[in-house]
Amino acid sequence: MRVFNPGKGKVCLADESNYKLKDDELIVFTESFRDLYEAGIPVNQILRMLRQGTSNRHLAEVLSKLTSSVENGQMLSEAMRAYPGVFSQEYCALIRAAEKSGKWTRRFDGREFHDGILDMIALYIKRRSSIRERVISGMTYPALVFLAVVITISAFAFYILPALKSVLLQLGAKEISFMTKALITLGELVERHWWVFLVASAALAAAVNNYLSSLQGKKFLARLQLRVSPLNRIFVNLTLGEILWLMGMLFSAGLTPQEVLGVAAESCSNQEVAEGLKKAREKLYDGISFCECLRTSHPLFDGKVYMVIASAQKNGKLGSTLQSYALQLFEKADQSIDRTVRLIEPVMMIAAGIIVGMIVISYYSGLSAAVGSLAGR
Repeated sequence: MRVFNPGKGKVCLADESNYKLKDDELIVFTESFRDLYEAGIPVNQILRMLRQGTSNRHLAEVLSKLTSSVENGQMLSEAMRAYPGVFSQEYCALIRAAEKSGKWTRRFDGREFHDGILDMIALYIKRRSSIRERVISGMTYPALVFLAVVITISAFAFYILPALKSVLLQLGAKEISFMTKALITLGELVERHWWVFLVASAALAAAVNNYLSSLQGKKFLARLQLRVSPLNRIFVNLTLGEILWLMGMLFSAGLTPQEVLGVAAESCSNQEVAEGLKKAREKLYDGISFCECLRTSHPLFDGKVYMVIASAQKNGKLGSTLQSYALQLFEKADQSIDRTVRLIEPVMMIAAGIIVGMIVISYYSGLSAAVGSLAGR
């Protein structure tokens, strides 16, 4: 059994409800909770032991309050809802399912072992974290290439172009190409008014961030993710995979279709799809089947996805089938990420080569003009 000891030197904030727990810390917490529960220790004592075992002072305060709430008669899932930064909507829903069913840890039915809900939670967080790391690692190289281009342009603007201008003036060059003049003028503007460019860039970044954080911005970003090629191949598979994996896990935990769609809508990062899931949940109350509700709520759940869900619903294996199909979607997303990165790399290199080439041509054309002017004297 592992001892829960995530992160050292954390600063305790004033409001624990706003505290954000990292995925790796949450995985260790969940697996430690599972191990202690399997040992037959009551929930309140588990929370006490985990609080004593962590060096994260902020998390220790959260666990202390959870212990008090549980000992005062509150359900653990309800107490966890007070800390959405630590325990997400789906996490609390799964804990509630464990409280109702008693399927906290692995069990043997006489033929095979079945994962408990705590095992499902830990696996879900690991897979979610792995997907995020995969996307970030795939975009790292293009970002580095872009940074190299920016540094190259800045070096020319602040160091090489001013030196070129002084050389041209000393040599008395009169005819300079338009490109050379433009680059020199740009270099002078940046050199004299660098703070204006800095403030303007910061203001633009803040404006874009505020827009994307707004409801309208989230909807716009959601449309881009699902419709703009080639990125839509990645985001469609990732979004569908995360939703179906979560729904399969929730069904396996014993939640009702209404509860499954409610949790899936709250946890979905794509605003457009989240609204579709909410519509599907409302249609369930009209007596429409689960697969039909999803198909008519958003195009993402039509076609092959609809057939998979309909077949699983007919066979009574929504939990395992949805999770199995989600794994296929994750594999497709990985393949799409690899293809996109392979496509972006040459495009970025070509763009960088064109920009640097234009600067070099302007530089040498300026020198040629100066040499020609000197030769004509």
